[in-house]
Amino acid sequence: MVNPKEHWKSKAAELKKERRFEEAVEIFDKLKEITKSEKSEDYWYKKAQYLYEIGEYDQAKDALFKELESNPKNYNSFFLLGQILFELSMYDKSLECLNKASEVHNSQILKNIHKVEQMKNVHKFEEAIVYSDKVKQEHPLGEKYWHLRGMVLFKLKKFENAISCFNSILESNKDNTKILYQLAKAELYAGNTDKSFKILQRICTIEPNNKEKLRLDEDFKIISNDKQFRMIIGPLDI
Repeated sequence: MVNPKEHWKSKAAELKKERRFEEAVEIFDKLKEITKSEKSEDYWYKKAQYLYEIGEYDQAKDALFKELESNPKNYNSFFLLGQILFELSMYDKSLECLNKASEVHNSQILKNIHKVEQMKNVHKFEEAIVYSDKVKQEHPLGEKYWHLRGMVLFKLKKFENAISCFNSILESNKDNTKILYQLAKAELYAGNTDKSFKILQRICTIEPNNKEKLRLDEDFKIISNDKQFRMIIGPLDI
């Protein structure tokens, strides 16, 4: 069983041996964080984070289950569990966690809105302002959430739903090539080949190194001999 602390100690020792001192210092900072987290209230969540970071997904999953036993309404825990289950190719379960994360997130916003109205009704306006500020501070489900949800839905072959997730990110970040790449893939598998090719042309213009990525991506193998696709990725560099 891999221990995150031992993993990073070993990594720090390797970096020092290679005289990569700045990187070693960063690792030592991480070790301090791990030691500090051992005494924190969200110990199991922090442990799951560190285990996830080093690729110990099964252990990370078990740690999160323990966290959710004591804190069953934690958005961050459900989202991280969704990430872990995605890495374990448990896509249905990952989607369930993402749905739960969304439910918890929206529930907290509604709870604070309700509190605002309650405080107003009893003329406790200062407290109403406090809850109103909490509502404003609650961020909408962000890019990481919609990206992961889109990836999960793609794996579940729910391509139109995946497209919707990726487009929700592009509304505010239209030149995000990472998301455009995934959108092109989803459009292709949804049967929208022309749309996919237009997006691929765009991302290869913005970042030419995407051409090599497309050559190696197994998901685009189904169009590897297509004339238009070959024109987009260009000839092999020899």
